[in-house]
Amino acid sequence: MLLVQISDTHIDASGERVYGRFDTSFALKRTVTAINAMRPAPDLVLHTGDIASHGSVERYEAFRDIVDDLEVPFALIPGNHDDRVALCTVFGGSPALPTTGEFLHYVIDHLPVRIICCDSVIVGEAPGEMCANRREWLDARLQEAPDRPTIVALHHPPFYSGMTGSSAKGLKRGGPELADVIRRHDQVIRVLAGHVHRPITAAFGGTIAFAGPTTSYPFGLDMGSDRVLTIVSEPPAFAVHAWLPDAAPDGAGLVTHVQPVGDWGQPLTLLREGRVVRND
Repeated sequence: MLLVQISDTHIDASGERVYGRFDTSFALKRTVTAINAMRPAPDLVLHTGDIASHGSVERYEAFRDIVDDLEVPFALIPGNHDDRVALCTVFGGSPALPTTGEFLHYVIDHLPVRIICCDSVIVGEAPGEMCANRREWLDARLQEAPDRPTIVALHHPPFYSGMTGSSAKGLKRGGPELADVIRRHDQVIRVLAGHVHRPITAAFGGTIAFAGPTTSYPFGLDMGSDRVLTIVSEPPAFAVHAWLPDAAPDGAGLVTHVQPVGDWGQPLTLLREGRVVRND
């Protein structure tokens, strides 16, 4: 199974550039082209939140017009820049977002790895939370299938990133308690998040947590005492999570890759079918 994770696309209104500089719609179109070119094709594209720069029906319709070109299914999780009502107006009840409840939680159950999608948004705030109601919902879903490998996905990283700007704020409340829930269920093979606009990996709840990169504008690795948040000229990217049930020497495992998006020229093939390819 191949799961592509995209995050923080920050689609803006038609003709607008985020911060007056970033054409996030073009960036997403380029990402869709790169995903469609993957061989083998992924089984699913999961968006881990901040779909729009500011949630609105117009922006979600613009997002939909772009991702309709994807040749594989996609699924959505809300982020702090998103608006639940507008998001449900465009996607609610569809395969991309098969819920319209108070919290936009749901389970993807048809793949070799189960994916539990959690809504960690606090309306009007940048950080998120996993309150008691949300943790109880997650715990119940995990109890349903204790023998199935499972990914738990949410927008806000539940761990401290080491960054000192505003992106350091992952979960404002409920992080340690969420770790306790995850720790009780050893079928959880990964916790996936977005929000921080760069790939970050940490131990969490007895498993591995990963914050995916952005398809739009990456944040700098700002770890100094001046607590700044900067946008840097690094390539946008998406993550590829490969479930390898037979290939790993010690059994099944999930392997994560980060794929930059951009025009890098034609690849240089060194080996094909185990044979050296001459390039002189």
